[in-house]
Amino acid sequence: MIKKITYILACQFILLACTTMGCKGNTPVQNQITDSAANIQQADKIVKTSISAKNNDEQQFREFLKKFKAAVKKGDKTQLKTMFYFPLQTLPQWTAEDLKATTINPAEGLVSVAEYPKYEGTIFSKDALRLIPQSREEDLSEIDKAITENYYNTLKKATDKGSTLYELQQQYEQKNGKETSYGFVFGKIKGQYKVISYFCPWPLKD
Repeated sequence: MIKKITYILACQFILLACTTMGCKGNTPVQNQITDSAANIQQADKIVKTSISAKNNDEQQFREFLKKFKAAVKKGDKTQLKTMFYFPLQTLPQWTAEDLKATTINPAEGLVSVAEYPKYEGTIFSKDALRLIPQSREEDLSEIDKAITENYYNTLKKATDKGSTLYELQQQYEQKNGKETSYGFVFGKIKGQYKVISYFCPWPLKD
């Protein structure tokens, strides 16, 4: 922002100098300055629009997350079901290295709305029901729109163009003393945020 303001002030100074020296009409210098000022204003509008869209996404996501956590705390299965987008992706998160080593078929992890009740108890295990309402800021991530990971780009295909993905991931220790984790990815679908994927270290579907 400081560079833009400095550049605009410099343009204004040149214009003032030109006026003082008695310049008439639109000289090449004036045309260049006018064009530059217009370009700066246009770029500034684009930046402001981008920031506004991002802030709007985050606000909508946080409102959704608050409701999601409240529904989990209440154990409201009916409401929770409406907060998912189907088909729901449930494969463990795959990486570029995974794609080089093996064949990943995202369709194998999709859970339909009809199949959901079968896996609901696993998604919302006792540990998840306890931990999700207690989730903190450090458990959240904003997914970079320029990310190249196939997992996130596959999920983005179902979301509103240009919208932001967010992720909630929690690690915890099981009763057997072993560490494990689970997570959810949230995306905007037709103007509203939904849970678009659930993941853990193993496939959810048989």
